[in-house]
Amino acid sequence: MGKKINIKDLGARENTLCTKEIQKAVDLIDEAGGGTVIIPSGVYLSGTIHLKNTSLYLERGAVLKGSSNINDYYENGFLHNEMKKTISLLYAENQENINIYGEGSIDLSSEAFFDMAKREVPDYGREFSEEQIEECTATYQYRVTQPLFFNKCHHLCLKEIKILNSPSWTVSFNDCTDIRVEALYINNDLRIPNDDGLHFCGCKEVFIHGCNISCGDDCIALTSVLDWEKPCENFVISDCILRSCSKTIVLGYMHGIIRNVTISNCIVKDSNRGFCIMCSSRTGLVEHVLVENMRLETRVRAGNWWGNGEPICIFALYHNNDSYCNPVPDRDLSVNIRDIQLKNISCLAENAVAIVGEAGNVKDISIDGIYYEKRRSKNVYLKGEKKIDVSPSEAQICLPEGEEQYWLLLQECENIKVSNIRIKSFEGKELKSAVIRCKHAELFPN
Repeated sequence: MGKKINIKDLGARENTLCTKEIQKAVDLIDEAGGGTVIIPSGVYLSGTIHLKNTSLYLERGAVLKGSSNINDYYENGFLHNEMKKTISLLYAENQENINIYGEGSIDLSSEAFFDMAKREVPDYGREFSEEQIEECTATYQYRVTQPLFFNKCHHLCLKEIKILNSPSWTVSFNDCTDIRVEALYINNDLRIPNDDGLHFCGCKEVFIHGCNISCGDDCIALTSVLDWEKPCENFVISDCILRSCSKTIVLGYMHGIIRNVTISNCIVKDSNRGFCIMCSSRTGLVEHVLVENMRLETRVRAGNWWGNGEPICIFALYHNNDSYCNPVPDRDLSVNIRDIQLKNISCLAENAVAIVGEAGNVKDISIDGIYYEKRRSKNVYLKGEKKIDVSPSEAQICLPEGEEQYWLLLQECENIKVSNIRIKSFEGKELKSAVIRCKHAELFPN
């Protein structure tokens, strides 16, 4: 079990800044060769803590609350491809055997870094109602950019704790192996941009089970955005309940490589996009993915969120961000998404399932067993009722014009098979499928 230290024994007091006491406990445990830092019942404020070879146990009623003063945090020197400077509450680098668990909470104090009264209303050329403005993203000036950040760590476990009110990527992992995330509860403000739940870059051997995640941005993201040359691979994701204003589960982004992923028995509710695979043509790669036994419920969010109510959105279209630190990798891949299997999928959605490529760079995809039901949307007109939103790509992808309603779009992809199809009529009309410039696309209803 190792040494145990209660932070109160080192002078920590409730409702006061306890950064020094918590860091001292971590250092003493590390010097002793491992053990557990105990956060007892009560609220304890903290700035940046450098985690080491330690366990952090939060007792029932314990709240480790991130300071609302940005000056209580420090930059750790890691240059983030997207966020630039990395500022964290809990940070670990080149460490192993870190466990964060218990019945308590970590509150990341997002309210201190955002002006919730000021919203970023997108310019769609349409007037927004008060209800729609309420769904738009809040405005920040300076924030903790990676609240829980693990870099080049091994043998990590996060279990059963609650993590609340993140101002940015909640828990992020870069170049880590052997990660277990179990029964984690993450609840962020749905109006905050970039507050991903779990974000993985260049990680391997990852097990995610039984989590409940609600956030403005992606719930679970595998992107490799911090180093395009290091793939995310060997992931098992199961039995989660997810809610997002963006994508609940996303595999890929720009030039990242993602492979060997299984996802099962998850419920997606009240989300802007359901399950998403995306990468840039020529440079990104997502392959060998199995998704099964999923319930996907999506609706169009009014704010400047990626997506337009698609329950499943798979695309490989050019997109890049020239402001990123890492250069575009020197690759010229003819296939960017391949060997994707989806089984037993149930959808209630405000837009179509979409699989979109360029010149056949998306191939070998099967959907076996899908139920689809469309519902009327009050927000889909903002971007366009026929629009399939493939952001961050600037490509304009739309369903065919006219009065027909669609449940499926296949465009410029190859070797696609959809079988055991059950489609509910929409307002008395049969929903159609659109197949555009595809090779070997087969649809087999029941």
